[in-house]
Amino acid sequence: MMEKDSRSHLSLGILIWSLAALFFLYEFFLRVFVSTISDQVIADLSLTAQQFATMGAGYYLIYSFMQLPVGILVDRFGARLLLTIAVFLAGLGGFWFAFVEGFLSGFLSRCFMGFGSSFAYVCLLVLALNWFPRKHFGLMAGIANFLGAIGPILAGGPLALLLTLFHSNWRLVVGGIGALGFVLTVVIGLFVRNTPPRQKGEIIHLEPGKESLFSRLGELVRIPQVWVIILYAGFVYVCLPLLGAYWGTSFLQARGFSRTIAAFIASMMWIGLGVGSPVLGKLSDSIKRRKPILYGTAFLGMIVTIVVVYFHVENKWVYMVLFFLIGFVSAAQSVSFAAIAEHVPSKLHATAIGINNTMIMLFAAILPPIVSAFIGRSAAMHHEKAGHFTAADFQAGFFFMPIFYLCAYLLALFFIRETYCRQQFEVVKVDKSDLS
Repeated sequence: MMEKDSRSHLSLGILIWSLAALFFLYEFFLRVFVSTISDQVIADLSLTAQQFATMGAGYYLIYSFMQLPVGILVDRFGARLLLTIAVFLAGLGGFWFAFVEGFLSGFLSRCFMGFGSSFAYVCLLVLALNWFPRKHFGLMAGIANFLGAIGPILAGGPLALLLTLFHSNWRLVVGGIGALGFVLTVVIGLFVRNTPPRQKGEIIHLEPGKESLFSRLGELVRIPQVWVIILYAGFVYVCLPLLGAYWGTSFLQARGFSRTIAAFIASMMWIGLGVGSPVLGKLSDSIKRRKPILYGTAFLGMIVTIVVVYFHVENKWVYMVLFFLIGFVSAAQSVSFAAIAEHVPSKLHATAIGINNTMIMLFAAILPPIVSAFIGRSAAMHHEKAGHFTAADFQAGFFFMPIFYLCAYLLALFFIRETYCRQQFEVVKVDKSDLS
């Protein structure tokens, strides 16, 4: 009977986790879909390049600010309630975006998407911990990251094809995507449960009170390595949203590709991210070093972005490789999570991971509008057509991309200390035989 109950719990756990993973895929789609329709959105809403980027940054801004409190909220209210509310708000933001008429309403709708999406990954991991044995947690997290990468892929070529089917009516397509969020809200509300039912005789352990968030943050900011690593993570990752969520498709169209082909090439970055995260993590663990991975990927990113920005390549397969590599090297931010956790006491792990993720998303919110201002200034100097940017316009802003990777490279090479994949605050026991 108990074996039957275990199988039943496992089946229910798979269903619940799959629904949470579906939301994670959905929020990743919402994160980047505006890149595929950037030219139409800019023209229809009469936006400048900087306004378009700032509007898109609304998502990342709210998402970044929510990374620290979201874990506390999930602990307090449970994944089911918050996940249901989060999916509804994300879907509402998507549905609202289909009806926006200007910058302000577009910005607010992106904020709604970002607020709802900020709960997706934390709730997914919490449900995995609650419903599956701890020994499978790494596998579940890996599968989650892979599923998350599918969202941006769907927001590339497949979305461009869908727009073609509906005669480029982006509002109709985006409205349908937002409505899918409402359907997912109902399904999650009906079927998701926080934990399996307790069995007879199960012992419940009560945790003692923990330090406040502000107390932990105060302790974190006094550790110099925390500052260096979060800056590295922000710089090494920012080119991915810059191209994947803002300008990748438009840039490639300016280089002569159709929107469908351009969107497909841009989506290769997310495949690179999906592949790079586990590969770089495994490689770092195998060589028992963090620094070579951190500065090596940053250096590669600098070379790749120089080629993308300053060399006109006509072969789509070459661009696919280049964009894949941008996603791959951006996956070094996943190694930065391991590095920052090894540089702080174990009691600060969760807060350190949260502040690292906050910096990544904050960079994705702040730096692309700055880059976009340079793109818009170039366009204003040379032509007046709204929503139209030439390769020279993009080059006027994209010169920042190699500089971002250069900053990451210098931080990793000269300022981040090697941990040798070990906790720097743990007590190391040395056997006497090792000294003889």
